[in-house]
Amino acid sequence: MSSTERRRFLSTSDWYKFLNEVRTGVVPPEVDLGELRRGVYHDIEQLRQRPLLVYAVRFVDGQPGPTSIDLGDVDGFTDLIDAAGESSNAVDVLIHSPGGSPEATERIVALLRGRFQDDVQFLIPHSAYSAATMLALSGNQIILHPSATLGPIDPQVNGIPAKSIRRGFDKIRDLLKEEGPEALPAYLPLIEKHSIEILEICEDSLKLSKELVTEWLGKYMFAGTDAGDAINRAVEFFSDYDTHKTHSRPLMFDKLQNLNLKISIAGSPLRQLMREAYILLNGFFTVTSFVKVFENSEGLSWGRQFQPIPEMFPSHRSSGSNRASDIGPMEQWRTGFGDPRRNRMRALSVKPGSIS
Repeated sequence: MSSTERRRFLSTSDWYKFLNEVRTGVVPPEVDLGELRRGVYHDIEQLRQRPLLVYAVRFVDGQPGPTSIDLGDVDGFTDLIDAAGESSNAVDVLIHSPGGSPEATERIVALLRGRFQDDVQFLIPHSAYSAATMLALSGNQIILHPSATLGPIDPQVNGIPAKSIRRGFDKIRDLLKEEGPEALPAYLPLIEKHSIEILEICEDSLKLSKELVTEWLGKYMFAGTDAGDAINRAVEFFSDYDTHKTHSRPLMFDKLQNLNLKISIAGSPLRQLMREAYILLNGFFTVTSFVKVFENSEGLSWGRQFQPIPEMFPSHRSSGSNRASDIGPMEQWRTGFGDPRRNRMRALSVKPGSIS
């Protein structure tokens, strides 16, 4: 079904109008959300004349869940790559991700490049942070929606920027040199927060992210050119914690256009299609328990689910007490894999409070 025949979702308000139509019976509740997304994927493939692989996770609303790039994603990308067939050596990858493991990202890049040797381009409709930025920088080209962003690639250790940990130790060392060993007890609580070997881990993590991006830029985006200076400047920019101040700092096109990277803003109609894909993916996440999906236009669609399990536990301990008043709610979380194609609009009942 072409974009001229299917329903369009060009703004977030279009999605909420659609939900209201479902709730009031204008649209049947059995409508297939996956079919809506596949229609957009098909239009992108028709426009771009190459297969499209989709990797997206739920993270913009801050909901907890297994949303990072991890080794489990290798299976998802393997399925997507196998399903693409052998007819094309070029591919588009639409990604929406907060990042994750550089090691898992390295395996995903190897998978993509082992199959699509001519051209891999990344479409970013909203956000690709951290290791997702690293993944995008392995492409021959990156195409951003005007509202989309990349992010710094400085690594984190246990959720803390590695550069910040390293700098903390360096600051304590300098203070001890200045104040003398008798000042050590005052700084022990800060030192004891991290083991000494964390310094080596921080140093190695910083080196790894820079080495991988340097290698990928040289092999792919700048293949066959003498662009060593441009590559080094780009790697230093993306990994410069001192400049960006936070790991989640948005690096939008205006900050990237002077790096001489092959990064561009999507023009029409690709711009509208990328936005539409994001609206439908984000909308799907808000009405189901899925937090990660791997999809294509041919119906391959699977993902990871994450949802609360209400349980009961004693709200306070009292010897021998079995009164109902001593029982309170507890929220745990359940993870699992599922088929997003089976989640039709009846999934609206999962989280009615999220629908406005």
